[in-house]
Amino acid sequence: MPLINHAVNCQPSHLEAIDRKMAEPTFSHTDWGCDELLAVRSYIREHYRQEQRGLCAYCKNPISLNSASNAHVEHIAPKSLYLDFIFEAKNLCVICADCNTIKRNQETFGEIPNTLLPLQGGASRRLYPRSSGAFLIVHPHFDEWDRHIQKFGVRYTDRSDKGAFTIKACKLNRFFHQNFDTDDNFIEDDELIGIMNTFIESRSSIEKGQILFQLTQSLSKMNI
Repeated sequence: MPLINHAVNCQPSHLEAIDRKMAEPTFSHTDWGCDELLAVRSYIREHYRQEQRGLCAYCKNPISLNSASNAHVEHIAPKSLYLDFIFEAKNLCVICADCNTIKRNQETFGEIPNTLLPLQGGASRRLYPRSSGAFLIVHPHFDEWDRHIQKFGVRYTDRSDKGAFTIKACKLNRFFHQNFDTDDNFIEDDELIGIMNTFIESRSSIEKGQILFQLTQSLSKMNI
C-alpha cells in the first residue's frame, strides 16, 4: 500500500487564493512561498502529516507534527520544472528538514533531478500522470516504498531502479557521506558498513576512537 492513500482537497478559500496568485502575469514557482499562500501551505502540510503518519515520504524518518521546520511540503515533480503541477494534489507530500535541504540546494543550483520519464519526441506534459510508471522516483501516492527501498538503521539500499534513483536523488545515505566522506559505491561494502554501524552504536569514546582507526585502515586499503 502506498504511503499516501488520500490526496488533499483544498477548501474553497484556498482555491480562490490559488487562482488569484496563478492569474498574476509574473507568477512563477518561487511564488509558492509567498505570504498569500501561507494558509494553503499550512492546510496541505497538516493533511499530509496525518496521511503519512508522521513519516518523511522519501527517507521514512519522522517529521514534526507541530513545527513547520521539519515538515516541508514537497513537489514530487519539481515545481521549477513543472509549473502546471505546482498545486496538483497528487504531486504534493511532506518531507523532513534534511531531505528538504537537499532538494532546495539542488533547485538553487539548477541541479534538481527530473523525476518524470520523458515523453516521446520530447513533448511537454500537460496532464499530471495517474500511474507509477511515469515516474523515476518512488512516488508516495502510487508506490509502496518497501518494494523499492530497504532501510537498515541509517543505511538505505535499493530493491529496484526506482529505489536506486530515489536514494541518489535524495542522498538518503547522507549520514555516511557527511560523517565518513564515502560515496555510494563504498556504502554498498558490507565490511565497511559493519564498522560504521558499530561506531554508531558505541557509547564509549575510547571504543569510538578504536573504531575510527579501524575505519581509517579499511579506507586506506580501498585507496579512498
